[in-house]
Amino acid sequence: MSEHPPVPPQPPQDQGPRQPAPSAPAAPAAPSDGFDRLLRSVPGRDWLAAVLGAVGGWFAAYVVAAIALLLTVAVAAAGSGGAGSGSADLGSSGSLGGSGVPDVQSLLSGVSVLLGAPAQLVVLADLGRLHGSGSIGLLGSGSGSVGVVPAVVLAAQVVLAVLLTRRIRSRVVALPQLLVTSVVSGLVLVALTTLTGLVLAIRFPAVDGVSIEPVHGVGLGSVLGSFLAGALTALLARPALLVRGNVLVGRVLGTVRVAASQLVVLVVVVSVVVAVVALVAQPSWSAALPVFIGNAGVLLTALGFLGGIGTSGLGSASSTASVFGGAGGWTWLVVLLVLVSAFVAGLALAVRRNDRVRSTLDWVVTPVVWLLGGVVLLVLGTLVVSYRVTGVSTLGGTGSVGITAWTPVVFLLWGAAIEVVARFVAPVLLPRLGGGVLLRTAKVVGTDPQPAVAWTSPVGAAPTVGDQPSPGHPVTGQPAAGQSAAGQSAAGAWAQAPGVEAPVGTPAVAGQQAFTGAPAGGQQPFVGAPAGGPQPFVGGQAPAPMSPKARKVLVRSLVAAGVVVVVVVAGAVTTGVLRANVWGPGATARDYVDAIARGDGASAATLTEAPSNASMLDGAVLKSAEDRPTDVRIGRVSTSGDSAYATVRYRQGGSDRTGEITLERTGTSFLVKDEWRVTKPLADRVSIAASDVLEGAPVTVAGKKVGTIENGVFESLAYPGSYQVAVGGTDYFTGGTKTVKVGAAAAPYVSFEPKATKALETDAEQYVSDLIDECATKTDIGYSDGCPWYGPYDADGAVQYTVEAAPELSVETSGSGYVEVRSTKDGTVAYSYRDYFGDAQKSEDSFDVDVYLKVEDGKLVSAY
Repeated sequence: MSEHPPVPPQPPQDQGPRQPAPSAPAAPAAPSDGFDRLLRSVPGRDWLAAVLGAVGGWFAAYVVAAIALLLTVAVAAAGSGGAGSGSADLGSSGSLGGSGVPDVQSLLSGVSVLLGAPAQLVVLADLGRLHGSGSIGLLGSGSGSVGVVPAVVLAAQVVLAVLLTRRIRSRVVALPQLLVTSVVSGLVLVALTTLTGLVLAIRFPAVDGVSIEPVHGVGLGSVLGSFLAGALTALLARPALLVRGNVLVGRVLGTVRVAASQLVVLVVVVSVVVAVVALVAQPSWSAALPVFIGNAGVLLTALGFLGGIGTSGLGSASSTASVFGGAGGWTWLVVLLVLVSAFVAGLALAVRRNDRVRSTLDWVVTPVVWLLGGVVLLVLGTLVVSYRVTGVSTLGGTGSVGITAWTPVVFLLWGAAIEVVARFVAPVLLPRLGGGVLLRTAKVVGTDPQPAVAWTSPVGAAPTVGDQPSPGHPVTGQPAAGQSAAGQSAAGAWAQAPGVEAPVGTPAVAGQQAFTGAPAGGQQPFVGAPAGGPQPFVGGQAPAPMSPKARKVLVRSLVAAGVVVVVVVAGAVTTGVLRANVWGPGATARDYVDAIARGDGASAATLTEAPSNASMLDGAVLKSAEDRPTDVRIGRVSTSGDSAYATVRYRQGGSDRTGEITLERTGTSFLVKDEWRVTKPLADRVSIAASDVLEGAPVTVAGKKVGTIENGVFESLAYPGSYQVAVGGTDYFTGGTKTVKVGAAAAPYVSFEPKATKALETDAEQYVSDLIDECATKTDIGYSDGCPWYGPYDADGAVQYTVEAAPELSVETSGSGYVEVRSTKDGTVAYSYRDYFGDAQKSEDSFDVDVYLKVEDGKLVSAY
């Protein structure tokens, strides 16, 4: 017996070309007749649907963008608390002026911002890039662009376009007409997006020396993106029109429907939770949420699928965060939500298939569909930035922030897992859920179209003629030889009409079995498989009751599987929470700052890898500090690879202070317990300057030497607080003691002036006394001898000096280390000599002292 159906007879064909009659020559056909007929065949309501769908989608996106921007401004204004009040004065160009009336340029600029900002958000939603350029006088020029898809704006555009298209379009349009109208929708959206983006570009008022070009997002990306958005939205508005009897297309679209349902539900739920948490716990985040709430939900959903988010380019090394590190332990709750939704998606996919014969191709289709879903989230969750600045030097670069490029591969693996649930778990679990649950699920996800199949008699049965098909005559909806149309109806249609999804649980035509391919007359359903094959979940016969033993095995299996899932999820959540709150950088930062606040320098030292010149980070030094931090709070902690950054807020001296510390992961124990060390402590660099005469003098805090004066300065890191710093000195000079405040608004800097010791005063006075005695022993004194008096002008020969009264002296030092010894009471000197006439003379005179000294090699010498 042949494996192929008999070929029906073909109409006879002439052997040779047919010549036209001489009396009636054929008129040449216009080349465009086929295309013209195609255009004329499109109903008017479909042309209207193509235009109104695109226009309505753009209008909805514009309105949502405007509302989001207004909410952003309102939230930002509410968050500022009205602190920035005052009058506006914009100067001569674009000012409010003395009359309070803005000029034309300011008005146009304000209007362009109010009307243009929502239009540019719509362009960004259609894959545009907001770019601008300008120059500032002699400083140079620059340009930059930002590409990000506002998910909320794009969702508004797609949803309204789909609703309008479904509402207006006719339901009998053929595929060629459908393609033509979809192209029209794409072109209309391109025209709207491009024209409004250019006309409503954001313009800035002219300022002397500053030139800023209009900012808009129109480009090649926005043209292609808007065309794809308009065309695909119109094409997929009613997917049943694409099936047209193609079972494979119907099943692929059904898988897409299930995947899209899961992702949309996850993004919406996560976005709502983010909005609530931001408004309650983190009001500072709320300003950006009205515009980018959908993007935040997309990012967290990608993390829940065990993907990653990070940065690339932007002048720094790439960094990535995931639920396994850097994203916070609470993100494991999103993983739990994704796990539950993935299991439900697998069951829904099985309901969609209605337990049809499963093919090997499903192992490819399902993962690929979820891979494409990951690609969509990648586009929605990534921000691309590029810039170029030309001035003294040229700077530029391109980078991205958002979902990592390998995340869609993880979605592919999730698709494979969902296919496992649909293929192996659903056939066991779904029949036990009840018809009501299955019917409601089928209304949400629909049912796959079933192929028309040939009826084959059971193995070993003799072929029959009549109601049963005879050998070699497959039944494809037409009666076989000897079978009447009534008999076919009685026996039931073998397959539902191509491209038409029959209502769940009801036959396609009168007398048709609910399960496609199942003939009437008590025959078993057969869809390309032996009798007793897969039974439908919806519309089929109720499953036979389970035996007590089978029921016990099923219950135990489900309980065991549930326990395993709960243990795994609980372990993952617990591990994530521990890594974030107990073993994470935040916990280390908390312990470290608490140790500083209570003056426990030893504990702080165990958590710190102190850099060089950090001798004041000592336990005894910290313990002696006054005005240490109080009311310490750990703010935002961000992790990038093995590095973490923590913001610290505290009070000191009645004022609020803010600091930042850096931590590095030094190791991981038992695969989950991270060990962190502080590499940039909560400290400021203290600078202590001193005169050259104090070079080498020791620096002490609380009696502990922390260093010496080198090259006129001592530097060290110190924790916030007030310290009593003492600078020693030599036998002649000392630095004294001063208070250094660390953590205050002013820089921790103090300068020490040398102070004379008692030894310096004594030795300086003795130096002057010795100078006077030395001068008294001389017999001839000139101006260059450095003595405090001069000899008689009329002396002829030697002069004898006698100090009758020594002067009273005082010693003063300067910041440069010079010593000045001056008399506070004059001294008296007597001298005897012979004048030019040979007569003996005696006289007496007073003298004062003003001598400058310096210390050299530990000794006092003349400064000149």
